[in-house]
Amino acid sequence: MPRSKKRIGLVGYGGYGRFLVESWKGLPGAEVVALAGRDIDRVRQTALELGVPKSYRGYEKLLADPEIEVVVIASPPATHAEIAVAAAEAGKHLFCEKPLATTLEDGERIRRAVDHAGVSFCMGFVLRYNPLFRCLKQVVCEGLLGELHRVDFTNFAGDENLPPDHWFWRLDQSGGILVEHGVHFFDIYTWLSGSPASSVTGHRTVRAGTPQEDRVLATVEHRNGMLATYYHAFDKPSRLERTSCLLGFDQGYLRVDGWIALAVEVDAVVNATQWRRLSELLPPPEQEDAATPVPADQRKARGGGRDYELDWVLRYRHALSEDKQTIYRQCVRDALTDLLQSIDNPNHTITADLASGLESLRIATAV
Repeated sequence: MPRSKKRIGLVGYGGYGRFLVESWKGLPGAEVVALAGRDIDRVRQTALELGVPKSYRGYEKLLADPEIEVVVIASPPATHAEIAVAAAEAGKHLFCEKPLATTLEDGERIRRAVDHAGVSFCMGFVLRYNPLFRCLKQVVCEGLLGELHRVDFTNFAGDENLPPDHWFWRLDQSGGILVEHGVHFFDIYTWLSGSPASSVTGHRTVRAGTPQEDRVLATVEHRNGMLATYYHAFDKPSRLERTSCLLGFDQGYLRVDGWIALAVEVDAVVNATQWRRLSELLPPPEQEDAATPVPADQRKARGGGRDYELDWVLRYRHALSEDKQTIYRQCVRDALTDLLQSIDNPNHTITADLASGLESLRIATAV
């Protein structure tokens, strides 16, 4: 039996809120029927441009609308806890843009409210819905390159659109770079590893003559022994933005580029069974000589106290066929679909659940 459309109210009318509404248009089972924000003129104008029928000044009026079943929080981070708790108490299901909150205490308040109300909750961790990361998750889970023991993540971001008075620079509003932005990457690589963090350390620099924390570094040790470092710098012209991550395994390396990852470079040594499965998950380009046989007298190898029988040397680049914007839109569509499935089926497990929001926030606030 087809699912009736869930009526959605979105709090926040900025660029990301607009992106969500546009991406969800035509999605079976969902309809955005209301926008809310502090500036009612801007809310009304945005709603008119997006074809959303209702506009509210402030989230309270949106929560009081009995027609709305799902609330999407796309407002600045410091407002998330207040809105999420009130929405849960009003019996609304929740989709929350990252971060869950700016403090771990507020994150726990949200958890308690959601648990008490029994509503469904999905974090906006869109990277978990990226088809490339889903394949990488299988690589890790199946041990196709041995164990994942190293994550080396670097993000050079632009600050051209972040003037000194922007809320992004205010720790009381954003939580800082590692909370506002870093949680995406704490989450995705913790998810890949399958192991929670056991200890966290960090460093930061403050731009001379300002209170702006613009470069941060976090080192995370996981319970399974994986070591991860995360460097974020919001100090570049936008055209110089770069995001990359090197994943170190027992038997090789995977390099992922872009924050909406579209390709991965494979550099590894594997046996025949591993290569067959890898070629299914991360197929090389056609007509490319991706695998070179290991000479018979060199197939026995040893590393990290382990013995290996290796048949192939792999060097190739696997890329998704769609462009960044297409992948990004599909990720947010899949995330909302995940939430809708949970509303209809209480036994459904949400891929980016509230616990993932809490764990990433725990790492970010521990630095």
